[in-house]
Amino acid sequence: MRDQASIEPFEKRMPDMPPNTVPYLGPARLPPTMQQAARIPNPVRPTAQAVALGRIYYGYYCQMCHGERGLGDGTVGRSYVPEPTHLASARVQTMTDGALAFAMVSGVGHELVEAKQPVLGPTVAVERRWYIVWYIRSLGEAPNGAR
Repeated sequence: MRDQASIEPFEKRMPDMPPNTVPYLGPARLPPTMQQAARIPNPVRPTAQAVALGRIYYGYYCQMCHGERGLGDGTVGRSYVPEPTHLASARVQTMTDGALAFAMVSGVGHELVEAKQPVLGPTVAVERRWYIVWYIRSLGEAPNGAR
């Protein structure tokens, strides 16, 4: 390996960012508790387009464990004990949007997330979380289990 030139802290001014770029400030911070998160309203309106985008994002981040219809039967999820949460269940569907978004990205460690939920906070962009919430809502159980 050869030595490479580097800038020591405060040695030189860092170059300006290129135009039209947005600085990355790290993962968005979550409220510290589920109760605080539960009060956060979903900023995305519940439209067919929002559900369609949510389905796409769900496919990126959730489907491998929770399965296509949220039944906990994804290819990865089938290997978990206990199995992933059934997202169409009344327990999940009665959560507020903020609580659902919090559970989605905070991982294990609170009463609404079962074992094995990975911490997805740094992975799922904040704006995508709210679309995923609308897709999860679309999975809700119909009366008598019919769809």
